[in-house]
Amino acid sequence: MIVSLNQGGRVVSRACPVLIEMDQLRLPAGIDVPSRAEPAEVSLALRERGWSPYRIWFDARAGAWVAAIIYRPDAA
Repeated sequence: MIVSLNQGGRVVSRACPVLIEMDQLRLPAGIDVPSRAEPAEVSLALRERGWSPYRIWFDARAGAWVAAIIYRPDAA
């Protein structure tokens, strides 16, 4: 998690990792998205990397966005 502070020491934004969930396994997607982002923004960031998520949610316990992906070996 990345936290940015302004000159007064207040939190400006916080970037959280995006995790890919496939078959009950979570792997890092290699991108960070603000915790206050909308699921559609997370989806667009993942699609730019070639992923096709079908469900996205923020997991507060993990401090990360999670995207459910249907893994298809023949899709590559």
